[in-house]
Formats: sequence, structure tokens, C-alpha cells
Amino acid sequence: MNFAKTSRSVLAAVMLVATGALSALADGAIAPGGSVLTAADVPADAIIVNIDKMKYDQPELTVQAGDTVYWVNREVMPHNVAFKKGVVGDDAFKGEMLKKDQAYAITFNAVGSYEYHCTPHPFMRAKVTVE
Repeated sequence: MNFAKTSRSVLAAVMLVATGALSALADGAIAPGGSVLTAADVPADAIIVNIDKMKYDQPELTVQAGDTVYWVNREVMPHNVAFKKGVVGDDAFKGEMLKKDQAYAITFNAVGSYEYHCTPHPFMRAKVTVE
């Protein structure tokens, strides 16, 4: 176990709660992981969706409630993960723009189907199903 990585994750979660950032997602369906990570900081046993060749490498992913998914951009073109209004709450949600070899994490807390896309490239679409 990498204590430094774990400490950063815990600190990021505490900062999100303390700043009220999580309250932006009224129903708590998802919890964004905070700041952008480097691909090297993604846990070895993580659930990963790679972004490469203008697509998400897992167009349909099934996870359990409470699981965290990491999106890792493997190409030079910037990408993100965004949910339309009504998918995760009353407002739209847009994750951070990722440069090459950067990652962003989202924890899925509620059972459901979560379709997402890349904001600058709306043809890039995928879905996470939470059981």
C-alpha cells in the first residue's frame, strides 16, 4: 500500500466535503475525485477507462455502488467526462479537462445508468451502469 497516494486521496475527499464541492451533486449519485491526477498516481487495482483514439476504451462499463472509476487520457488531445442535466442531478456535471497522461476519478454511489460524453467531442459517448 502506498501511504503517500492513500493520504492524498483521503485529503482530497476531506477537502471536497469541507469546501462543499460535493453538495453540487444534490442527490449524491456521484462524487468527483477532486483534482486531476497523473496516470502514475492511479492505484494499480483501479477500474480504468482509457481515453485514446478519440474514444473511451470501454463504451459500456458495469461497476458496483461505491466503486471509483478513473478516466486516463492517453492522447495529446484534451478530453473530459461530462454528464447532461438530469443524469447525476438537477444540473449538468463536467469533469476537468485532461491533458495527456492525466486522470480524473468519479465514485458512483447510487445504482443506475450514467451516460457520459466528452464536452469538446460530443461524438465520444459511453455509459457506466451501477449495480
